[in-house]
Amino acid sequence: MRVTAKKAEEIISEAVGADSLDVIDFLKGKKNISEFVISEKTKTEIHLVRNILYRLHNYNLAQYKRKKDSKKGYYISYWTYNPKVLRDVAKTLEKNKLHKLQERLVREEKHAGCFFMCKGGCIRMDFDQGTENEFRCPECGELMNQQDNARTIEFLRKEIAKLEVRA
Repeated sequence: MRVTAKKAEEIISEAVGADSLDVIDFLKGKKNISEFVISEKTKTEIHLVRNILYRLHNYNLAQYKRKKDSKKGYYISYWTYNPKVLRDVAKTLEKNKLHKLQERLVREEKHAGCFFMCKGGCIRMDFDQGTENEFRCPECGELMNQQDNARTIEFLRKEIAKLEVRA
């Protein structure tokens, strides 16, 4: 899989969040940039920049070195963007998505025909939740209708098949 700039943005947005794209754009092609410089240049508050950088670090998309400031005595982190792991991050995200879809498919098949939905589409619940709420929508008070989830099951199977082909 070739990772284009657009695909890289999609992967990063899905993994870390769209708010990280400004920081990534600033870090591209640079090494060991202080978190304070990143904050200043992206015009983002330092605590938000640190949050973004740590989220990037969780996926190994950013690496850092900590050095102690000799004058002030506190540690400053110097960050570098690591685009080499984008393929691995994309694979991890797909595996996680596949796992969640498989879990949902098992739940849907286990409770086939036992789901209830509000007429207004506010909420969907299984039989146990429905009995707890006396088959009334907790949001609008409407009576819940039984929902046939055969189409949902079929959709989940197709999505799982697509992801398994890629994996």
